[in-house]
Amino acid sequence: MLYLAFPIDLRDRFKASVWLAYVGKIQETEFRTDDTLVVGEWMFPQRDTLLQTLGRVRQSGARVVFIGQVEHESDDFKRELCLLGIYDFLFVGDELVLQELDTLLAHGRSEGDVAAYLHRDEGPIGDPPKLIDVFEGADEPIVWQPLVEGDDAKLARFDTFLQPGVSGTSQTDRADNRYSRPVRRFVWPDPMPLRVRILGDPGCGKSFVALQLASLCHGRELPAAVVEDNVATIKRWCEESLSSHIFAIDPPKGYRVILDTRLDGDTPLSDIDLILVVTWPDADRIAETLRPLQNQAGLLDRVLCIVNHDSAGVVPTHVSPLPMVRIPHEPRQFHAMRMRTSLVDLDPYFANLFLPMVERISTSFMDPNRQRVDGGDRHDLVAGA
Repeated sequence: MLYLAFPIDLRDRFKASVWLAYVGKIQETEFRTDDTLVVGEWMFPQRDTLLQTLGRVRQSGARVVFIGQVEHESDDFKRELCLLGIYDFLFVGDELVLQELDTLLAHGRSEGDVAAYLHRDEGPIGDPPKLIDVFEGADEPIVWQPLVEGDDAKLARFDTFLQPGVSGTSQTDRADNRYSRPVRRFVWPDPMPLRVRILGDPGCGKSFVALQLASLCHGRELPAAVVEDNVATIKRWCEESLSSHIFAIDPPKGYRVILDTRLDGDTPLSDIDLILVVTWPDADRIAETLRPLQNQAGLLDRVLCIVNHDSAGVVPTHVSPLPMVRIPHEPRQFHAMRMRTSLVDLDPYFANLFLPMVERISTSFMDPNRQRVDGGDRHDLVAGA
């Protein structure tokens, strides 16, 4: 349905249209996704009311064609309209030629046509500030040590007693001849990265799984690093934006997720947050691979079994009591490697198969009971994830 919100009735010009003669009629109308609203700026006394009303119309999925006054035409106004999803706008002076409106109705603009208004150059966002709590009390003993900078900062996070008159202390009450109370500063540390160990036989697809997960984690604002034995080989499978996050040793501080595929990792399994066991679609091999993990107390609740190159009916559903993710045999894995692109970025359906692993990683990272926290500054490389 075509709705016309103009001071003038144009229903004779635009057949089978509905005239909305005042703002209240626009607000009362229940728009649908196949509706189009042509609205003139003259209907609204204030810009805020205009944007709020048109924003509600766009939330319904309806198309909005906006006709404005040329005196109010500006890049900022057009950007506000584009951010609401209104790409079809026309600014006129003393006359509105209806043939121009016909053209706009017949040939709506796409997001690419208004890209100049949707994107603007902005300075890079800096690192977040350190979060500091300050505690003070009249009778607290002075038992803390000066805050140490550098690699040993996590060993001494309490500042020393600040003398009266030093900037940052409590004010001295000169009338009562009292001095500042002891002040203690605590720097809240960064969360420790989630450590994911990926186990499996050589050739089963550990590195492939790690690369897909790293790409998906970056998309969820969880900067991920891959730690590999054969860094040179795996870097040939991906472009620079991903290969720069592959390391042979523990990565610099700032990563939220560390995907470790090494045969002999530095961290014992008891300190690993999540264990992914990648196997071939072989029931006996799956049972043999999981057996050593079942003998370690408290470990199984952190284990997820990944059956790579799975084929329907090969591995029975009851082969393991552990959660199991099945990645079907997909020859395009090798084509994606030659293209130096993650297959999850090329095929949304294939990416959905990895969502149970990504959800588990995200949930584990946010778990308030997860082991411990560690300090550290953001690394420049991590900002590109």
